[in-house]
Order: sequence, then structure tokens, then C-alpha cells
Amino acid sequence: MATFSTAERKRRPHRDRKSTEMSLHLKQTFEAAVLTNLYLRSQIDIYVKILQSDGGNYSACVNAATLALINAGIPMRDYVCACTAGFVDETALADLCHADESGGGTSLALALLPRGEHIALLQMDA
Repeated sequence: MATFSTAERKRRPHRDRKSTEMSLHLKQTFEAAVLTNLYLRSQIDIYVKILQSDGGNYSACVNAATLALINAGIPMRDYVCACTAGFVDETALADLCHADESGGGTSLALALLPRGEHIALLQMDA
């Protein structure tokens, strides 16, 4: 995540807890989707750089990485689609922005493999 991408201008270490957690979630999500058995003794690296953080970072990263893998011709079981949802002041919202996520309400991040009807990642914060 770029240091200028958020409203707060704190100096963050290179591998803070938040980015490490997002990296792990992205790894788990795409291990469920990419046909890794076709790439024995190979490594597929996915690099995502967040230039503007206004909420929904995980979903935007998943959707962008899915499009990049499709463009690169990497075979996958299914495309990965991700979105966030939540409740703010007893109102259901989809694709939460930073104000909605930090408002103290419940938020849900969901990554799906739609054709196979499988959930790649489900994370709820309250």
C-alpha cells in the first residue's frame, strides 16, 4: 500500500499487520482458484499496489488480480469475484467506502467462485 494512499500520513513499516493479513487472504483466495497442478515446480506471483485507499481494498485487489490472471492466460477453476457489504445505521450497503468501514458498523468481505458456487474467502468485522 502506498504511503500516500490514505488520509492518515503515518509512516508505516513495509510489512505491517494489515498488509500481511491482506497478502495472506489474497494467497488463500487465489490458491482456491488457480489450477496450480498445471504449473509444477513453478511460482505465480501476484503483486498489487494500492494507490488510493478509500475502502474495499481487498475486493478491489481480488478483482484486479483476477483480471490480470485472465489477461495473462493463467488457467483457473473459476473467476474470483469479490465485494464488501455491511450495515451502517441499520442500513444495508454494498461496496463500502472508507467512511462506511470505519464507522463502527458490521462489514463483510466476500470472495466467490460463482460458477462452482464456492466461497473463496468470507471475513466479517464488527
